[in-house]
Amino acid sequence: METPQEYARLLTARLLGEPLTDAENRKLDDWLAASEANAATFRRLDEDCPADRLLELERSGYGRRMADRFSRELRRRRLRRLWGRVSLAVAAAACLVLAVLFVGQGTDGREDADGRTAALAPIEIQPGRAVATLTLADGRQFELEEMTGADVRALTDSLHRTAAAGDAPSAYNTLDIPAGGEYAYVLPDGTKVRLNSMTRLRYPVHFTGSERRVELQGEAYFEVAHDARKPFIVRTGRGDITVYGTRFNVTDYADSPFAAVLVSGSIGFRSAQGGQTVRLRPSELLTCDADGHTTVTTVDPSVYTAWVDHRFVFRGQTLESIMTTLARWYDFTPVFRSDEARRIRLSGRLNRHEDIRVLLRSYEATTGLTFRIEGRNIVITP
Repeated sequence: METPQEYARLLTARLLGEPLTDAENRKLDDWLAASEANAATFRRLDEDCPADRLLELERSGYGRRMADRFSRELRRRRLRRLWGRVSLAVAAAACLVLAVLFVGQGTDGREDADGRTAALAPIEIQPGRAVATLTLADGRQFELEEMTGADVRALTDSLHRTAAAGDAPSAYNTLDIPAGGEYAYVLPDGTKVRLNSMTRLRYPVHFTGSERRVELQGEAYFEVAHDARKPFIVRTGRGDITVYGTRFNVTDYADSPFAAVLVSGSIGFRSAQGGQTVRLRPSELLTCDADGHTTVTTVDPSVYTAWVDHRFVFRGQTLESIMTTLARWYDFTPVFRSDEARRIRLSGRLNRHEDIRVLLRSYEATTGLTFRIEGRNIVITP
């Protein structure tokens, strides 16, 4: 039987983005699945801890110290049941985590001459917003950011009625999301789709025939409406995803690896180069390289779908990958003055509507790098 300290160590490692082995991930997943209380406590910790202190905590070995605190608390209380003991310890530790992490939230963490924390000055680089351009099959365009939710629903209903009245089966509408944008949309069959920055989705004016096929470039999160008679298919540049009733996230940017993460249900992927269809189970990540070779691993899906909940979560990623992801949402250009800086691996998290400097200040303190904002560029120097 595992000790409470071991479970606490695994939980804090995942919370702080420290790497775990496959066996450790399975062990923690089993613990989370054993009790809704366990899972709910972890969700509270994961959702409520802001980004600006995570790297400093990692560097100082806070994860180990937090686990030790869990263990001391358990021994002091002398609780007998493992699940109850760990849940209570985590709940107590949550207060400690939040008390420490909330220091400096919403500021750049620097003090003025009087010792007060100085507020962030306005900059040109700002968080994104809900914005999309809908191009109809006949060429008409609508800027959806200028419309209320009720207006968009009315327009969508009207388009669907018009489509049912006689548009050609091959007619496609297109949704384009610019840099610094995102948009939630409902397709004609009731499928809900959340589109991330720099994404294009082409979908039929109405779904006919034996399947529902859409085309995606960029990143999207799908909640597919069930229809056993018509499978839902997402065509990407790397291959086709066939949906068997599910929620999943797809990333297919030209400057990033292809990835599909399954949250629930089942999907199958077939590379554009051909070969057999690879089936995914919940909590599995599929990646596909330029040659069509696929790899499947078990992951925490919430890391890959965090953007849907208005958060960035980075765990052991290269700084180049992190800055590329941030650049799509904040609409800036990263400029590296050192190739070595590109390869530094970091963790962290940030609310998508928070000032980007909250995370950059943490990276400066942790790495010794300088992040200088020049207009719509962020220059990274050793």
